[in-house]
Amino acid sequence: MIKNILFDMGGVVFTQDTDQAIARFRAAGVDTDRYLGKYEQQGCFLELEKGDISKEEFCSKMAELTGRDTVPIEEAADCWRGFFKETPVYKLHALEELRKQYHLGLLSNTNPFMMGLTDSPALSTDEKPISDYFDSLFLSYEMGLYKPGKEIYLEALRRDNMLPEETLFVDDSQRNIEGAESVGIHGLYVPSNSDWRPLLAVKLEELNGK
Repeated sequence: MIKNILFDMGGVVFTQDTDQAIARFRAAGVDTDRYLGKYEQQGCFLELEKGDISKEEFCSKMAELTGRDTVPIEEAADCWRGFFKETPVYKLHALEELRKQYHLGLLSNTNPFMMGLTDSPALSTDEKPISDYFDSLFLSYEMGLYKPGKEIYLEALRRDNMLPEETLFVDDSQRNIEGAESVGIHGLYVPSNSDWRPLLAVKLEELNGK
């Protein structure tokens, strides 16, 4: 029986707009082909999401990359938040219903710029932060761990005393699903920015033997 459901954030909870983020970073002078990916970053972008550097250190490194003296925090935040398009409230309402029956966790490769937006009333028209919809937040930059490495899944299980066989992970990256499955967690791949409710319902029925 499934007791815990873990969700990715970008492309799963909120609608992700990678093209918009790339356009903003390119306008700031960043070689996006080298540093930005749909599911994984490189260089100082990856360091930020792994928690190896602070927001301020990221701005310094972004300035170096772009040949500028400084990059203001506000500019870097605006570039990162280009990944965010909107949050469909039906997904948030689905999470609220699921939380009545399951222990819910957010498990995301993310950074403080993005969380400054999503963990605030700006997340959706419901004006509640993302932390209101989950029992626990497992964030790469806070944990110092990164999907699809096994350690982030194992640490999430440990922190909330979850058993892998009782846990389902929902993500729009097949690599991240495979990382979860490698430690015994059930995985559900969903297309990015899709309505995952039907797929999740079928998966839960399958796993719970109903």
